Amino acid sequence: MSDTDAPNTAELPSGWLRLDRAGWWGTFASTPANGVLLGIVPLQVGSYIAQGLDISFWWGLLIGLGVVLPVLLVLYLVQRLRYPQPWVNFDTGQLRAGRRVVFIAGITWARLDMFDHRRRHNRMLRLRFGAEGGPRASVRLRGRSGQTPAAAVTEVLAQIMRCSSIAVPLSSDDPTGRFARYNFPGFLSREDALEVVLNPPTIDDPAPVLIA
Repeated sequence: MSDTDAPNTAELPSGWLRLDRAGWWGTFASTPANGVLLGIVPLQVGSYIAQGLDISFWWGLLIGLGVVLPVLLVLYLVQRLRYPQPWVNFDTGQLRAGRRVVFIAGITWARLDMFDHRRRHNRMLRLRFGAEGGPRASVRLRGRSGQTPAAAVTEVLAQIMRCSSIAVPLSSDDPTGRFARYNFPGFLSREDALEVVLNPPTIDDPAPVLIA
C-alpha cells in the first residue's frame, strides 16, 4: 500500500456518516432514451385505451397515466430497496445499508455506470459497490449538470475505496483476468475505483470502462 493509499481516518468525522445516494429517478429521466419513453409510453397507452374503449383521447390518456405511473413507482421502490441509504463508520470500519452491515474490508466489488450526454456535453457517473451477498451502495460521482460531490464526501468515498478489498471478478475461462474488462464490463479494480472517485472523468476523458 502506497502513502497515498494509506488510511487517514484521523481527519474524518467519527461515528456513522451518511453517504450521498445516487438519484435513480433523476438518472433515469435524464437519459434521452428513457426521457422519450416517459413521454411516449403514456401517450401510446392512452391512445390504445381510447380506441379500445371508444372514449376520447384525453380520457384514454388519463387512464394511461393511471396505468403507467404505478409501474414507475414500483421500479423506483425496487431500486430503493436494492440500494437503501448507505452509512459508513470508520471508527468500527463498517458500512451499513438498511439493516445489513459489513466491514469495509469486506467490500469486494465496484461497478461504474456511465452515460455520455452528447447534447449537454456531459458525462453522468454512478458508482455502485458492495460485498458479495451483503449490503451495497450507489453514489453519484457526476450528475446531469456535471456536478461532483463535495470535497468532504469525496474523501469519505476515497477512504472507503482505500480500505476495501475491491477487485475485478475473474472467470474460470480467464483465470489471469486478461479479458476481464470485456467479460465484466463496468467493473473496477480497487485502484481504478479510487481514481474515478478522486478524479471523475469528464466526457472529454477516455472512458474508464466499457459500456455494457
